[in-house]
Amino acid sequence: MRLSKVLLLSILMLSGCAQLENFFEETSNQSSENEIGEEIDQDMTDYPKEPEEEPEKELSEEEVMIQELPTEANVTDWNLILVNPWEALPENYEAEFVEVDNTQQIDARIVDAWNNWRDAALEAGHNLFFASGYRTVERQRNNFNNSVAGYLSEGYSEEESIEKTKEYLTEPGHSEHHTGLALDIVDHEWINAGGRLDPEYDTQESQKWLVETMADYGFILRYPASKEEITGIQYESWHFRYVGVEHAQFMKKYDLVLEEYVDLIKIRDEM
Repeated sequence: MRLSKVLLLSILMLSGCAQLENFFEETSNQSSENEIGEEIDQDMTDYPKEPEEEPEKELSEEEVMIQELPTEANVTDWNLILVNPWEALPENYEAEFVEVDNTQQIDARIVDAWNNWRDAALEAGHNLFFASGYRTVERQRNNFNNSVAGYLSEGYSEEESIEKTKEYLTEPGHSEHHTGLALDIVDHEWINAGGRLDPEYDTQESQKWLVETMADYGFILRYPASKEEITGIQYESWHFRYVGVEHAQFMKKYDLVLEEYVDLIKIRDEM
């Protein structure tokens, strides 16, 4: 390449000064352009790169649920009152109880929800039997003591009898039935065939229908299987509890029991 330039320069010198000047001018311009290009490349190299955006943090299941919680959900709402083996019914709890099917009583605020659910069941071919609703503390005490006496008669010790009774019955003052929001439901066919309030009721089509439709009417299955450690109560396929449509649908979507739902609301409110 250098030899070529020397030869070209020699030819230009023989051709005259004008062409020689043009050659030096073009060479100078080309050199300047190369230098500018190198400077630009160097500047681009030295220019700090924009920081890469960090990927969005993936939310945990709990964080997702908290974001989706009904805005108005409040643990002090009457329909979210929590009564269980370690949470007693508040002494100042007040509600109006009205009589419905089979002389059972429930909170007046859920009568329409129950009537609509029962009527829908009848249209679907299920004649429901409302086995138990509101219970006074005194009635619960009698039920509890009778259950203990029954186990004692079978040869269990007093301690064992109390523990076995607590598997399905709460101590007086700790029963959801005190609220008037709990309903024990089976169907007439089950009762007529000698069925009782026991887990095997879930073999019936009416129970499956109740579980499928309960959230549409504001109810949940209060003591589902596999949640005994959380609720403190063994699986009860017949025990439904009113919480309201929005809450019931949320709990069904995320497979939550009332204890878990209330805890979730508390976490959100503390954030």
